[in-house]
Amino acid sequence: MSFDFSKTFPMLPLRDAVVFPMTTRRILVGRDMSLRALEYAENHDNEIILVAQRDVTVEELQNPMLDLFSVGVAARVSNVTPFPNGCVKVVLEGVQVVDLRSILMQDGFLHVTVSPRKNAIKLDSKTPRFDEVLSRFREYAAKRNIAEGMVDAFFGMENQLNAYYGMVPFLQVSLAEKQSFLEMASLDMMSEKLLALMDVTEDNENVLVRIQQNVRQKMAQQQKEWFISEQIRQLQDELDGDNAGASEPDQLLKKIKAKNFTPVIVEKLEDEISRMRMMQPTSPEYAVSRNYVDWFLNLPYGVYTETVLNMKKVKSELDSKHFGLDKVKERIMEYVAVLKLTGTERRSPILCLVGPPGVGKTTLVESIANAMQRNFVRITLGGVRDEAEIRGHRRTYIGAMPGRFIHALRRAKCMNPIILLDEIDKMASDFRGDPASAMLEVLDPEQNHDFTDHFMEVGLDLSRVLFIATANSESEIPEALRDRLEIVRLPGYYPHEKLQIASKYLLPRICERTGVKLDEQVSFGEKIVTEVMRGWTREAGVRELERTLENVVRHRAKEIVMGKKFKPEITEKQLQEYLGAPRFLDSQLPAPGKPGVVTGLAWTSVGGEILPIECMLLSGKGQIIMTGKLGDVMKESAQIAVSLVRERLHRFGIDPAIVKKTDIHIHVPEGAVPKDGPSAGIALTLCLLSAFTRIPVAPDIAFTGEVSLTGACLAIGGLNEKALAALQAGVKTLRLPAQNKKDVDELPAPAKKGLKIYTHKHIDEIVKILFVQKKAKK
Repeated sequence: MSFDFSKTFPMLPLRDAVVFPMTTRRILVGRDMSLRALEYAENHDNEIILVAQRDVTVEELQNPMLDLFSVGVAARVSNVTPFPNGCVKVVLEGVQVVDLRSILMQDGFLHVTVSPRKNAIKLDSKTPRFDEVLSRFREYAAKRNIAEGMVDAFFGMENQLNAYYGMVPFLQVSLAEKQSFLEMASLDMMSEKLLALMDVTEDNENVLVRIQQNVRQKMAQQQKEWFISEQIRQLQDELDGDNAGASEPDQLLKKIKAKNFTPVIVEKLEDEISRMRMMQPTSPEYAVSRNYVDWFLNLPYGVYTETVLNMKKVKSELDSKHFGLDKVKERIMEYVAVLKLTGTERRSPILCLVGPPGVGKTTLVESIANAMQRNFVRITLGGVRDEAEIRGHRRTYIGAMPGRFIHALRRAKCMNPIILLDEIDKMASDFRGDPASAMLEVLDPEQNHDFTDHFMEVGLDLSRVLFIATANSESEIPEALRDRLEIVRLPGYYPHEKLQIASKYLLPRICERTGVKLDEQVSFGEKIVTEVMRGWTREAGVRELERTLENVVRHRAKEIVMGKKFKPEITEKQLQEYLGAPRFLDSQLPAPGKPGVVTGLAWTSVGGEILPIECMLLSGKGQIIMTGKLGDVMKESAQIAVSLVRERLHRFGIDPAIVKKTDIHIHVPEGAVPKDGPSAGIALTLCLLSAFTRIPVAPDIAFTGEVSLTGACLAIGGLNEKALAALQAGVKTLRLPAQNKKDVDELPAPAKKGLKIYTHKHIDEIVKILFVQKKAKK
């Protein structure tokens, strides 16, 4: 019996279900409007319209046209069974696919008008892919325990559409996918959809099966590893005897009690052991706690080496490996003497050896450690930018580790080593913190007895560690850090000292490294070593000298291996063959007899240098032109020099007004090298005076010192390095401020002997000596 689509039908909204034509479905109904719709249908030919809800969670439909799909099924109610709780179970038989036209809520339930779906699939439709779908569904059903009788029933159906509608409920797909089968217009489309859905389901289940297999394999592997590790532990317990049967936390606790830890550390480690007992040994947190406890157990806590404080041995060790440096050695001897008298390193000053590269700062600290028979550890601070390098990382970070000082104690295997803080002036700061500030606690005798590392979380005693730092430039050390250090300056070596160092230390070491026999296969005279220093090395230390001499010895080693004949003595001709043309000229002094040229002196981080200053006067408007990459302080010194010269020109019969008509050009070679500082004030003043008076200044006279606007000569630093540079360049006379007289007394004997040194309080004292003054015109 067909439906009369001209009338209105009751509608039953379905949640999470789709009823297809030519199928029967049992549904539990409980909503009031659905019960009313069923009651109306029973009284009116059992005809009802079934439509699926878009959202299964909606209880009350606010806008039925939007909340329901637009395609439904006309069905008949065949059986209604009530339940005591008010719900009913109804059997519905799908008849025909329909399109919704209108919906009206009346008498407590939905009334709808519908029409047959225009593009509905005809009941007698056929598709050539029907057998393929049936075959694929049989494979699909076999893996999901679907009754074979149900599958066979599909094979026996002549109506293909009826078979397809019967397959859809067995597919594990969403409500929207099931609804799409009602809306399809051909069996071919339905065939493709069914095959695609079965393929997707198959792929998803394969992935799930593979994941489950991997999980089972991993669990089996973990169980196997645990079983093997447990057997190993049991065997180890049998070997340990007393520790038999003890768990790993118990064994760690026993080791902790055997150490001489402070109560604070013991309490901290016991808390960590308690946490380990509550964790699985395979968990990552267990490994973190185990690593933390291991760091304490591997520290040489309570282990102190016996210090040998034999003054003669210390002096012998220093003299055997370092030539010269008498003041430095004397300060180290004083340091050792105080340690011997007090018997403790607590509150001892922290030495900082400051000097140019290559003068032996690092090897000097190694000699101290060897003489005292203390374990030695070197910490390189050059380029350190992260505060965590000093204080360590907090344990909340993955891969956290203690700072460098904890690592150093572990390497030293004692709590009182000598730690060398190398290149302490090369530390930098950025967004990760300021490591120099973190060093304040380490180097403060009042605080380092309770140094707290972020990783260790408890205080450690560093007061018995002997810290010695090295630096190239004192000015680069942060002020707060420099306040905790006692600066010991290492000057550059003089030529006679380098000769001794080369013959006693460098050449034997080089020949030992290269396999060349000294004196038998190669020998260097003093003249040849001096030639190397003048032509190929200009430095405060001896590092470049060692490399250059080793270059010569390597050439001799090649000649030995090739079987060439030679004499052991190295000649000047051979020197140039091995090293090429000299890199430096014999003299850096300006040519004599030129007014407006004066020899100054400069200090750099690698030693002293000659600083020629040139001045040229040009007709103009009184402008001052300064070239040579000069800094602000040096430019200000030039301004002061102009004022001093202008005020003194009348003494030479020169009208001071000429300065307003003259452009003054001051140049300091080398132009590409930055220069700054006030110590060229005297030299600038004399250079300008020489240019205006046309009286030349001898180039073998060097000047250094600051000059004030009143003409007073003020003290400068770095005199030792400047005197060394002057002596190497061929300077005969050195004129300094009187305030540097104390520094002159401390210069080594060769500098005093090779240089005539004069000190002056006022610039006029030097002017009277170098320039012939005329009486001023009336």
